Amino acid sequence: MTKRFVPIFIALLLVAAACGGSDADSATDDTQATPTTGAATTDTKAASDSAPETTVTESAEAASGGGSGTATLVLDNGESYEFSVLCALEAQEAAGQEILFTLVSYDKPHNLDVTQFGENSFGGAANISIYDADTYDTVWDASTMHGSEVVLSLSGSTVTGSGVFLANGELGGAEVRGELDANC
Repeated sequence: MTKRFVPIFIALLLVAAACGGSDADSATDDTQATPTTGAATTDTKAASDSAPETTVTESAEAASGGGSGTATLVLDNGESYEFSVLCALEAQEAAGQEILFTLVSYDKPHNLDVTQFGENSFGGAANISIYDADTYDTVWDASTMHGSEVVLSLSGSTVTGSGVFLANGELGGAEVRGELDANC
């Protein structure tokens, strides 16, 4: 059950982020971006009615703090996984937890979940997991929630990480170091 909770929780958080924030968020930020493969026009209104409306042209991915991209996970045992990922790169709150950034993939035959929680959410937990796309069984998992070593970092639209991965997510099972590189 625990193995399946994390990917479902992360998927729900991404859906919540994509559908919009709370009323407080919409009261302070009226930015609307239309996803395109090229440039998008974003209209930004100031909180004050007296401020003029401005138009800024930028990529839709930059305006939304996320987008899509690719990720590669290479394990020291020679296994390598490539994914198409959806990215949420801005801090957000979902289900009462702060998430600093997250990446997910619904590729076949494997799914990828990468999440960096805020300091006050699960103790700042970091997680990199690969799941079987059909059964949702864990293939490899590196998570500070169960004591594994994991380091994630975000620089611009690039997420890098490293950790000790447990085969099948089983404590006391086979351990393999791995490196993650993702570009959103």
